[in-house]
Amino acid sequence: MELIVAGFHRSGTSFTTQALHAAGLFVGDDLLGAVPSNPYGHFEDRVVIKFHEDLLQANGATWQLERPLIPAVTPAQWGHVQNFIARRRRDHVFWGFKDPRVCHFLGLWRHVMPGAKVLVVYRHYDGCVQSLHRRHAMQLAKNEGPPQVHRRFFEEPDFGLKMWIHHNKALLRQARNAPENTMVVSFENLTEGFPLMERLIKVWDVPLEPSSVTSLFDPKATTAPDPIDVCSPQLEAEANELMDHLNNLHQS
Repeated sequence: MELIVAGFHRSGTSFTTQALHAAGLFVGDDLLGAVPSNPYGHFEDRVVIKFHEDLLQANGATWQLERPLIPAVTPAQWGHVQNFIARRRRDHVFWGFKDPRVCHFLGLWRHVMPGAKVLVVYRHYDGCVQSLHRRHAMQLAKNEGPPQVHRRFFEEPDFGLKMWIHHNKALLRQARNAPENTMVVSFENLTEGFPLMERLIKVWDVPLEPSSVTSLFDPKATTAPDPIDVCSPQLEAEANELMDHLNNLHQS
């Protein structure tokens, strides 16, 4: 059985996957480590990240995607993902992965793993965009990474919000296409005690240990957001409508 954790950057997917990993989900042997902006680790498999990064690059895109993407996949890339799945299924009964980039590639993964379960974690755009701004302001100040990557969040109007919209639109589309294999939950509800493990066990009969997600939540690792400044009223209206759609799909 496979479980994919999907959500936009800074949506709480690391915290969620940390809890799932502690409850029994295998998410990889070589995980991306902790950094100041993610002090408990990302819980992202480097093999999966590399595959997604290569797909983005081959399609003329980067992780800073703020437009729809219909990826072209070569036979070699199909072979790579199929071999990866075969190895994981050979070694693990219950496994999965988490990577924000998967928002754009869920159709690909569902094509080769039609029975895979997808846990969509979403967060209000205020929190996501502010968190991205903090992270990239810090990295820019420390000269970490290409400065043009960080500056886009401050030089291009509503850039972070555009990213949030297109990532979550892709997630909403996938949730509607396969509702029986998709569960949608909000980061805010998870931190307030939503019984995630119990719900996953009840709905999908996954081999997880019943445990509390909130026991792993560190309020010092996140900040309550203020409303962000949005230049485009049209974008703000689109984001609010998208939040309404996600809230309507939230697992009760």
